[in-house]
Amino acid sequence: MISAPVQDSSRPYERVAASLWARIAASFSKIRVTRRRALRLCETLSLGEKRLVAVVEFDNQRFLLAATQQNISLLQSLGPAKPEENSAK
Repeated sequence: MISAPVQDSSRPYERVAASLWARIAASFSKIRVTRRRALRLCETLSLGEKRLVAVVEFDNQRFLLAATQQNISLLQSLGPAKPEENSAK
């Protein structure tokens, strides 16, 4: 995905960082792992430019995370993953 160039050239590093962030986010949404891993990205929701919330599963526990360009925060532990979701993977 190529976006329109930013007219403000006083901060070119921000444009590069934004482009990299978009590529990383797009790559993570396309990842499909065939083997069972301890860490799994279950779902993401974009909250605007460079912000998202995600449900992550680790060792059969689910967590709600918030991420910005500089920070990742645990919002809430969601408890154990549902058994039918694990058996389908």
